[in-house]
Parts: sequence; structure tokens; C-alpha cells
Amino acid sequence: MHLNLKELTIVAALGALWGSVEMTLGSFLHVWNVPFVGVVLGSIGICIALVGRVVVPEPGSTLSIAVVTALLKALSIGGVVLSPMIAIVMEGLLADVVLTLGGRPRRVTFVLAGAVAVTWNALHMILIQGVVFGAGILTMYTIMIRKAATLFHIPASSVIAVLAALVAMHVVAGSIAGLVAWEAGRSVVARRSLTELEARGPT
Repeated sequence: MHLNLKELTIVAALGALWGSVEMTLGSFLHVWNVPFVGVVLGSIGICIALVGRVVVPEPGSTLSIAVVTALLKALSIGGVVLSPMIAIVMEGLLADVVLTLGGRPRRVTFVLAGAVAVTWNALHMILIQGVVFGAGILTMYTIMIRKAATLFHIPASSVIAVLAALVAMHVVAGSIAGLVAWEAGRSVVARRSLTELEARGPT
């Protein structure tokens, strides 16, 4: 990845924007004990990062935005920050992989990238918090199922239905984030191109 100064500035600015969302809205949502905060923050965050990929269409730009965000997250006062830092970087990495393998920028690849990135949050809760932080996979899985069952008003015993609803929630939220990012990013690029054209004046 070779970025010029202008592109690096865009990456840093979008990373800072995502970081501000994490540290402000994220704090409020945790205080209000909103279930599956990761879906909300992940969707907003990956939307910002994917806009960056449209504006800076270079492999690695999405991941770079996520890394900037994670570093800013480390500056958060209070609470455990390592777990959300890992989640943020993984979201950026997965989105970047999908977009890079998808070839030329297309709406469908951005929708898929958003869906994959946000869906990671469900796996993150089980794998990272369960294994890396020692809570136990079974324990975190049980907690996740109970939270989802309460949210969707589905009996916890109907595990398949709960998991289907949980996955659907992540996929839909991520897909919407990817679609919004694609449209917003293209609008920014078009406006920037028009501004640059007008600045050159008549030829």
C-alpha cells in the first residue's frame, strides 16, 4: 500500500472519526446497558472505514483506518480496551480482505465486506473473550444465547432460531453499513472530482 500525504490524512481523519464514535456513543451505550453494542458500533465504524476505501481505493486502507481507531481506543479512560481494540482491527482486516479479493470496487463487495466485518462481533464474543481472556467458550456462548433470546423474545431452548436471528441481525446491519458507505463514498468522490474540475477553470 502506497499512500500519498492527502490519502494518509484521509485515513487518519476517518480513523479519528470512528474512534470518537467508539469513545462517545460507545460509552453511552454501555452505560445504558444496550444489548449487542458491538453491532451498533461495528456498523457505524465499518461504514466510516468503507467510505474511506471508496475515497482511498487502495488495499490496506480500510485496515489502516481500523488501526488508527484501535490506537485511539487505547486512550479511553477506564474499562477494558484490549478486547474492543482487537474487534476493531479484525473488522477492518476482514473488510479489507473481502474488498481486495473482490477485485474492482463494486456495490456488492462493499455490502459483503460490511456483513462479514459486523458478523465478526458475534464470533469475537465467543472466541476472543472466551479463549484469550479466559471467560470460557461455553460460558460466553451461553451468555450470548441468553442475551439474544431476550432481545428477540425467543425461548433460549430454541437455539437454532436464536442463532439464526442473531446472525441475521449482524448480516443485515453490516450489509446496510456497506451499502450506505458505497453510496456515500461515491458521492464524496464525485463531489471532489467536480470541485477539482471547477478549480482548474476553463481550458
